[in-house]
Amino acid sequence: MLKYKCLLCGIEWGDPQATESDISHGYCPTCIRKRYTQRIHQAQLRAGYSDCFNRGYHDCGEDGCSFRAACQDELIGSWKKAVIRSNEAAEPEGSFCEIVMA
Repeated sequence: MLKYKCLLCGIEWGDPQATESDISHGYCPTCIRKRYTQRIHQAQLRAGYSDCFNRGYHDCGEDGCSFRAACQDELIGSWKKAVIRSNEAAEPEGSFCEIVMA
C-alpha cells in the first residue's frame, strides 16, 4: 500500500511502513470538502448526478459518482483512521485553488 500526502494541508495517510519513494500526492477528503464543494456540485450536475456533495445526505445511492469517497461520512471515518501524520502548518492561500484548477 502507498502512503499519501495532501498537497494543501500536508497530512499523510495510508501505510505507515511505506517508504518515501512510495508517496503519492493529492488532496485529502477534508480539503476537498472545504475548498471544492461548489466546483464539485457543478461537475455532478454536468455528469447527470444530483448536486448532493457535502450536503449531509448519508444514504447516497449514487454509487458511480466520482466524488462519493470524499463525501460519505463513513468513508471519511475510515480515511481518518489511516492518518499517519498531521501537519500543523498554516492554511495555504485561497488563490492556490484557482491555480491548480485553471
